[in-house]
Amino acid sequence: MLAPRELRTDVLVVGSGAAALRAALDAEAEGAEVTVAIKGEFRRSGATFHSVAEVGAFNVPDGTGDPADSPDVFLNDILTAAQGMSDPRLSAILANEAEDALRYLERYGVVFERDADRYLTFRACFSSKPRSHVIKDHFKPIVKALGAEATRRGIAAMDRLMIVDLIVRDGQCFGAYAIGTDGQPWILRAKATILTTGGASQLFATNLYPSDITGDGYAMAHRAGADLVNMEFMQAGVSTISPFVNLFGNYLWDARPNLTDRDGVPFLQDYLPEGLSLDTVIQEKQRHFPFSASDISRHIEIGIQKAINDGRGTDERGVFLDFIGCDFDRILADKSRSIARMWPLTYDWYKQRGTDLYTDKVQIACSAHAINGGLRIDTDAQSNIRGLFAAGEVAAGPHGADRLGGNMSVTCQVFGGRAGRAAAARARTTDHPDIPNLHREQGAYLGRFSGRGDTDLGALRSRLQRTANRHLLILRDMAGLTAFRSEVATIRRDLTQTARIASPADTIAAIELLNLLDVGDLMALAALNRAESRGSHYREDHPQPSAALEHNIVLNIGAPEGFRRERLADL
Repeated sequence: MLAPRELRTDVLVVGSGAAALRAALDAEAEGAEVTVAIKGEFRRSGATFHSVAEVGAFNVPDGTGDPADSPDVFLNDILTAAQGMSDPRLSAILANEAEDALRYLERYGVVFERDADRYLTFRACFSSKPRSHVIKDHFKPIVKALGAEATRRGIAAMDRLMIVDLIVRDGQCFGAYAIGTDGQPWILRAKATILTTGGASQLFATNLYPSDITGDGYAMAHRAGADLVNMEFMQAGVSTISPFVNLFGNYLWDARPNLTDRDGVPFLQDYLPEGLSLDTVIQEKQRHFPFSASDISRHIEIGIQKAINDGRGTDERGVFLDFIGCDFDRILADKSRSIARMWPLTYDWYKQRGTDLYTDKVQIACSAHAINGGLRIDTDAQSNIRGLFAAGEVAAGPHGADRLGGNMSVTCQVFGGRAGRAAAARARTTDHPDIPNLHREQGAYLGRFSGRGDTDLGALRSRLQRTANRHLLILRDMAGLTAFRSEVATIRRDLTQTARIASPADTIAAIELLNLLDVGDLMALAALNRAESRGSHYREDHPQPSAALEHNIVLNIGAPEGFRRERLADL
């Protein structure tokens, strides 16, 4: 193994998406020396840069879509969707600072679409008002704009460097261990560390995320003693999987598309409860993209997943959707409908990718999207480990059981900025301590990944993803979750005992797989202990919400059972 190299910085930002860039810029503006470490390529990687929709939604309660909208109305929508599972203090910050976040992005060149002299807005998932401001090409323009500013300021960036574990002593974080794609180990000493590593949707066979979003932040923070909360609440929903992967906008259900199985046979009615009509379910589905156990729209995803599990799916494990015969003349004539405002952008997006939505069939499935949980943070975005901050999808609190569409993008800006400013403030009053044995500790960690077996890492990852799709994605029950945790333990044993690890790329793939195993097990543990259905968490064996479970499940490695029951609202 190569000898580690060392670097010292005031603020270490892990990640390069919207939250990372905002954190880096705000920390630099406060006078901190900032280093950004990225598993991929700076300004060209991460979930924010990975476009899987024709537009990105950015919620701002500025009254553009409805003069009756306001931060208070926005906050009420957030708390209603959260169903008691968010931290209301963080939710209020999000609602009150959203408009400032939009102005910040505009200052650096992010373009929000307009309808004549007003912002183009639509009503996104779980919202009572049309407040979602539109960015073309999903959120890639945010990374381009803020990344260009970071480069202009000369903020240091280390590409192709995977952060593998945190340096924590006596409840404080002093940086991280890393390994480059060339196999070079690094020790990055930092006075403050900000995790912006995104979620863990690569845990699932069908997902809307790039291949490197593997739960790294959740896993390393949990190992270090950080509190994780709300990990059972994960957004999943209908997406196209062929001819390309794309989020299926909730407004598109207004056209009443046709759903058929591999043989062209309509299937959804076969999975509906007696007395519930297909039209009623589809009408409710217009309210939100993600799956939610809180209304009858859940039967769309339940029906799709059950049809695939029953063998009615295509070879790609999807089903067919088309708009053939839909009455678009009537639908698009009413400009008050979201589909009428959004259809031109959607149709062009698909057409540019070789699909004519008027005439062509696409394959769809239920795909993993964003996790609503993560590190428990305070109003400065600091975790219970001092000096360890988190922003974006890796952090929890602003959202709960369900999350408003268009809120994650705002969250990245609001709490990315707060994390950057608070990390810079900490750096001003903190020195680099003399910590012994860091080289030995890092060597012991990386030494776990030196197997010379014959088990293929890709095959192990695929096994995990297929099992997660069946037991953790939409349909959950005690038997399935228990079976999932058992398979996690088996794959973990195979990884450590028989995996073939013969190159730096294999080492990184093995660490990613270990992180996915850790996070999957944590999600299943939380889901097992939430014996009810609430928001994005659905238990077939407990299909109703329970008043006895109106608390958060806080996962911590030091807790007697691995978790505690608390209420974020009471902390």
